[in-house]
Order: sequence, then C-alpha cells, then structure tokens
Amino acid sequence: MTPPAPDAIQRKAAEVFARPEFQSGGLSAGWLRTVLRALADAFAWLGTLYDTAPVLFWALLIGCVLLLVALVAHIVLQLRWALAAGGRARADAHHAERVRRSAEYRAEAARRADAGDYTEAVRFLFLSLVYRFDERGRVGFQKAYTNREYLERAADRADVRAALRVMVDVLDDHWYGQTPCGRSRYEDCLTGYDRLAATA
Repeated sequence: MTPPAPDAIQRKAAEVFARPEFQSGGLSAGWLRTVLRALADAFAWLGTLYDTAPVLFWALLIGCVLLLVALVAHIVLQLRWALAAGGRARADAHHAERVRRSAEYRAEAARRADAGDYTEAVRFLFLSLVYRFDERGRVGFQKAYTNREYLERAADRADVRAALRVMVDVLDDHWYGQTPCGRSRYEDCLTGYDRLAATA
C-alpha cells in the first residue's frame, strides 16, 4: 500500500482544522455567548417591567420576597431541629453515663466490702448514690460539693436525710478521720443505700 501524497495530507489537514471546533470561538464559546445574551435580554426585560407591566412587576417582587422568607424560615427550623436533636442526644449520653457510673461504684463497694475495706466500701456506696440521685434529677453532680452539701441538696425528705446522714457521718469519722470502719457500720450504710436506691 502506497502512502498518500503530501498534497493530499495537507488538504485533509486543512479540512479538519477548518471545522468549527478548531476555530476561535468554537461551539463552547458560541453556546456560552448565547446563554449570556439570553440572560442579558431577560434582565433587560425585567428592568422594563415596572414601566410596562407594573402588576407583573409587583407580583414577581412579592413572590420573590415570600420565597426568600420561606427559605430563611426553613433554614431556621432545620437548625433548631438539628440543635434540639443534638441536645437530646447529649442528655441521653449524660444519663447513660451516670447510670453506668452508679452501677460501677455499687459493684466496687461490694468488692471492697468482700476484701474487708469497709471505709472504701462506704465511700463507693456514697458515690453510687450521688450518681443515682444525679441520673434521677434529684441533685446535680458537682465535684466541688462536699458530702455535707450533697446531704443538704439531696435530702428532700426526713427519712432520706436520716439514711444519707449515716453514710456522711461514717465518711467523716473513718474516711477523713483515717480510722478503720467496722462491718456493722458498713452494713448500716448498705441498708440505708438500699432504701435510698429504691426511692431514688
């Protein structure tokens, strides 16, 4: 097969490069120019509406304003819903954490009592009760509160105050006084814990 003549190659190349897509301002530029011209015509027509068709002008203006108000209201409602859902999720996570902590401290109290460390056992019973009160909304957990402050804030009834006072007194005498606590005092605290936990 013989190669084409150089003149034939040049003619074919000239035909290809003469196509619109290879010309300056080809198809894409022409399409963009057409769109821009149509937009300019539309804006020019809108600019004349106030004088030529005032009813249509006001109808379009009021429609656009209402659409903008509806869009802003939709965005605000969506944001409120998202923030409320996030707040509920955080509250649920906070509640679950308090429930878990209360159960962990109660289990740790039992382990300490089995090991004969009754002072620590009473301390963990007290912490379990504080978290239980917190999860029920009866008192907010604050690390800065003292045992007596919890007694004042959580004891809303005389029987609750009496049962909680037993634990606070044991902690004052043995935890802060650094003296060993006996099993009988721990059992008194455990009885009070069970009563308070049932009503918390």
